[in-house]
Amino acid sequence: MTPFPAVSLRRRLAALVYELLLIGAISALAALLAGMAAIVLNPISTYLSALVTCLLMLAFWWYYFRSNWLLKGQTLAMQTWKIGMVNERGSRPPLQQLRLRFMWACVFIVFIPMLAYAGLRHLLGIPPLGAFAASLIWLILPWGFALLNPDRQFLYDFLAGTRLVDLKQPKS
Repeated sequence: MTPFPAVSLRRRLAALVYELLLIGAISALAALLAGMAAIVLNPISTYLSALVTCLLMLAFWWYYFRSNWLLKGQTLAMQTWKIGMVNERGSRPPLQQLRLRFMWACVFIVFIPMLAYAGLRHLLGIPPLGAFAASLIWLILPWGFALLNPDRQFLYDFLAGTRLVDLKQPKS
């Protein structure tokens, strides 16, 4: 087991909000590039343009997380809130495990809400705002899981075998 205790849910959620701001900036850069690609690809195929946009977003997000996790073991938000990530043995997770964590996070934070929106909007005919609000309920799943988990880990950490730990030095 790791010598560090699990980080509090409150600090983890605060770091998550900060991380979302950083990811927003990265997404803006990816969207700029995707927009340029769409100018070229839309006359050919709107489906190809949409695919390229999705792949660019995922590539930019993965590059940000992979770079930070491999170089420092933490993202900027994790450094700010003194949060570390370890595997079951208490060591830094290998690339394969980091990739698994990223994929699970994308499934629960991006793909399931998008599929819920598409289903509500196009299959059930719910107006866009209502479908959007209802699809956000799915975001409770990965983070609400922490309320049920004894270690207070998010669902994607649990599935990937990673833990977020408290790196704060205890006050003596």
